Amino acid sequence: MAKFVSLSFWITLAVYLALASPLAVGWIETWLAAKVPFLGSPVANLLTSRVVAGIIWGSIALFVVAPGWRLLWKLPLAGTWLANRYFPDLNGEWVVTIQSNWPIMERLKTAASSNEITFDPLKDERPGLLETSFNVKIKQTWFRTDVVFLPNEETPLLSSETISVEFFKSGNGNKSVAWLFEQTNKQDNTRPLAVTDQPKFYGSAVLNVNEGATELKGQYWQNRSWNLGLNAAGQISLKRADR
Repeated sequence: MAKFVSLSFWITLAVYLALASPLAVGWIETWLAAKVPFLGSPVANLLTSRVVAGIIWGSIALFVVAPGWRLLWKLPLAGTWLANRYFPDLNGEWVVTIQSNWPIMERLKTAASSNEITFDPLKDERPGLLETSFNVKIKQTWFRTDVVFLPNEETPLLSSETISVEFFKSGNGNKSVAWLFEQTNKQDNTRPLAVTDQPKFYGSAVLNVNEGATELKGQYWQNRSWNLGLNAAGQISLKRADR
C-alpha cells in the first residue's frame, strides 16, 4: 500500500495539519464562545498546540500502523472507492489451488531414461496438470504483505516465507500482485523427500485480482530441482474462504 501512498505523504500531511491547527483551534474556540459559552474556556485550556499535535500524529499513526486504514476500506461507498483508487484489502483466509505441469516433467524424465518409451510434448497427448490445495493466510499492512501457506498432510510443505509482494495497477485499472516466496519442506526418517524434491527452494507468481478482490489468479514458477531440469510451473488460484 505504501507504494501508492508513501510514508513521506503522511509526514507531510501531519506537518501541514499541525501548522494549520492554531487556525482551526481559534475557530472552534470562537464558535464555542458564541454558541456554548460555558464550554469555551475549558476547551481553550484543553486544546493546546502540544495536545493538538499529539492528536494529529496519533490519528495518522493509528490509521497507518494500527492499521486503522482497514476501517475506512470497510465503509460501503468510501471503501469501494479507496479499493479502486489504491488497492483492495487482501487480509484474511484463502484457499489456494495449484495446477502443476509436473506430470509432463515426469513423462519427459521417464522417456529420457528409457529406450522403449518416447514422449514429445509438442506432438503427443500431454497428461493433465497435477492439482494441489492449501489453506493460506494473507496479512496485509500499509508497509508489508505476507502470504503464508499452511502445512497439510498431502504435501511435504513445512513452512513458507514471503520475501516480497509488489502491487501493480495498469492504466485501465486492472490490479495484479507479484509475489516472491521461499518454501521449506519436511525431511525426516518417516517421510523422506523424493529424489526430485529439495528441502528448500524459491518460487514466484504473478496474480491478477478480480473486481471484488475475492480471487487472485495467475501463473507461478519455481527453481525446485532446477539443477536437474525438473523445476515445475503452472497455474495458481486463490479464493477467499472467509466470506
